[in-house]
Amino acid sequence: MGGKFFKSIWGMVKVCGAVLTLLLAIVYIAAAYGGMVDPAEDTKYAILCLGYPLLLVLLVAVMILWLVLRQWLIASIAVVALLVTVGPLTTYFPLNIGSPDLSQHEEQNSFRLLTYNVMNFDDFDGTVHERNRTVQYILDTDADVVCLQEGSQEMRFTEIKVIRSILPELLERYPYYTRGIDDMVLLSKYPFEKCDDSVVRGREKVVSYNVHIGGQTVKIFNCHLQSIGLTMNDKEIYKQITEINGLNHLEPMEAVREVRSNLFSKLSSAFKARAEQARELRSLIDKSEGNVIVCGDFNDTPGSYSYRTVRGDDMRDAYLDCAFGPAITYHDNRFYFKIDHVLYRGNLRAVDIERGRIDASDHYPLLATFVLSN
Repeated sequence: MGGKFFKSIWGMVKVCGAVLTLLLAIVYIAAAYGGMVDPAEDTKYAILCLGYPLLLVLLVAVMILWLVLRQWLIASIAVVALLVTVGPLTTYFPLNIGSPDLSQHEEQNSFRLLTYNVMNFDDFDGTVHERNRTVQYILDTDADVVCLQEGSQEMRFTEIKVIRSILPELLERYPYYTRGIDDMVLLSKYPFEKCDDSVVRGREKVVSYNVHIGGQTVKIFNCHLQSIGLTMNDKEIYKQITEINGLNHLEPMEAVREVRSNLFSKLSSAFKARAEQARELRSLIDKSEGNVIVCGDFNDTPGSYSYRTVRGDDMRDAYLDCAFGPAITYHDNRFYFKIDHVLYRGNLRAVDIERGRIDASDHYPLLATFVLSN
């Protein structure tokens, strides 16, 4: 009797497990390809796309569980879901091992580009260091071209004594520089001219430059697209949600209402605005000829509608070409996402990229190495 009862219960568990695994697989696939849907038509796919990494981890965990239990048929549901999403999966999880050895000629025709949202040169730990950590990092990397977002007007060099003291060293390293538009900053070892095709909407900006490197011109778009615009209260609610027992002081339904009204509505508005900016940026890329690099803070993840729109069919992703494994470039308030990107096309080949470990800003920097060919 006991054996039959156990088999009956186990049979029910398997049926329920199979149904739940199937539902998870469907949601996972929708998240993987959610970036193909314009947020103006339906924002739920954009929100699903934002949660793709979490759904991926959950699906893999469920697959491993069923494999351990030797339930091959149920596990195959997850396997099939992973196979039909190989494209999005590799966008988040590239598998490049090592860096290529460059010839002397390639070394001579290479340059390094740093993109970094510097959070107005304030320090994320809330303290003022003897030497500003962000500026010191820029000097230490010694990149040839530096694209900064949230560099603040006047780069705050006249407001922060610590930065003002290090300014001569920075400008000696980078004789060509501009404050761009408000907080968009370019520092370069190569001469450049600012282009006319700039887009400005408050804090959201796209600024382009023609940089002359090794006898060739590389057009660089420095981007800071629409952010979610969460208030400190919104971020605190999200932080509480991600903590164990973090919502003790809130009634469950009240918490749901708070999340829905403050987070989801702002996410939807941001996705729609960012999609429009991405289309406008893409039109500027289409009008540009030759070597093009698009980098900066996209405020959106790989595979998102904005990312797909900007990348199009002709741009390559330096991270996909050179890196191994996933990355996080934004880390504040438990919003752990890769929202900074480096895209390129033309007589360029990305041979290396690394995500900086410095935590002076709420973003981590990306440092890419390119080789120019004739």
